[in-house]
Amino acid sequence: MSMKLMSAVLMSVGIGFAGAAWAANGTADVPGSVAEGKDFGCGAKGQKACPMQGWMKTVMQSATTSGDGAKIASALEYVAAKPPPGMPKWVAISKDGAEKAKKGDIDGAKASCKSCHDLYKAEYKAKLRDAAF
Repeated sequence: MSMKLMSAVLMSVGIGFAGAAWAANGTADVPGSVAEGKDFGCGAKGQKACPMQGWMKTVMQSATTSGDGAKIASALEYVAAKPPPGMPKWVAISKDGAEKAKKGDIDGAKASCKSCHDLYKAEYKAKLRDAAF
């Protein structure tokens, strides 16, 4: 059996088992091993940035680097207005960060970014990285 064919068979079997385990657990989360097989066409080394990734690098990173509370708040309010499905704390975390930024608590605003990343980044990348933002 050729290496390519063997790899394809093993990946299909692995995805099947992972998918079955995932379905049996009754969760909407896609296991990392399943999501890793999808080629999103963006975000990887040598590829264009994915929509949210590009926005984060240009808008959010610029705002947080500047330390300008108004810019950070505006960016976080934009994020709050675009909650992805299945991520119920997204809006509250973003709005909390925006309020902190408006009050001049830049570290608190950045902490809200971290909490959102800790909670949702892996899932977002696995499922939605190529979605419009």
